[in-house]
Amino acid sequence: GGSPRAAASLQMGSAGLAVIEGRSYVIPDDVKMVAPYVLAHRLVLRQEAILDGGTQKTKVNQIVQSMKVP
Repeated sequence: GGSPRAAASLQMGSAGLAVIEGRSYVIPDDVKMVAPYVLAHRLVLRQEAILDGGTQKTKVNQIVQSMKVP
């Protein structure tokens, strides 16, 4: 799972993307875009997932896309 440092990295990465996009605020799509890069290396996949062709980034994308935006 993500640690406090992962949460801070997710926050900073999302804020950086917002600035690049010309905004002074973060939107949920910023977090969704940055999440695979921040969180993927923290996952350890089961052998079944690897054999099915899954990667850490695809699994993070699946998790993020399944979440409802507030």
